[in-house]
Order: sequence, then C-alpha cells, then structure tokens
Amino acid sequence: MLWNKIKIILKRYLGSKYVLTMIVFGAWLIFFDNANLISCINDLNDVRSKKNQKRHYQKEIEKIKENIKELSENDESLEKYARENLYFKNDDEDVYIIEEDE
Repeated sequence: MLWNKIKIILKRYLGSKYVLTMIVFGAWLIFFDNANLISCINDLNDVRSKKNQKRHYQKEIEKIKENIKELSENDESLEKYARENLYFKNDDEDVYIIEEDE
C-alpha cells in the first residue's frame, strides 16, 4: 500500500521529463561543474581569510606609520630605538648582547 503511494508520487513528479531534466541539471551544477557549490564555498572562505589578512596588515601599517612619525619628531625616541633595536652606541660605550635560551 505504501509502495503504491510512493510509485504514484514518483510517476506524478518525476515522470515529467522536464522535472527529471531539472533535477539532473541541478545535481550537475552542485557536484560536477567547474563552478560547483563546493568550490564556490571554498572560494568564499578564501576571500574571507584574505579580507582578514588585509585588515591585519592595514593595522600593522598604521602602527608602523605612528612609529615613523614618533621617530621623526622626537630625537630621544630615535636614539632609544637605535640603541635597542640596531645596537648603536656612543664612542665611549661597550655593548654586550645577552641572548636567552628558549
């Protein structure tokens, strides 16, 4: 009895060649085409990650611009930066670099 109802439903909806063609076409687009659903989702995830990277690098650029502005305006901060990062020294000073083991 249930099987007969299933047969009737299948004949009514899938018996039409247009509906069957649309189902096959939809399956082709979702799974087998070059621009299938899976590759579109992966592309969207890639775009999202690239946008996050862009935001991160824009923040880093802003920090670097602030540091450049500070270093160009203040001679004391320029000297501090040169001593700490570039190991500059005065003629009467010695610089010892102590590296810590990790």
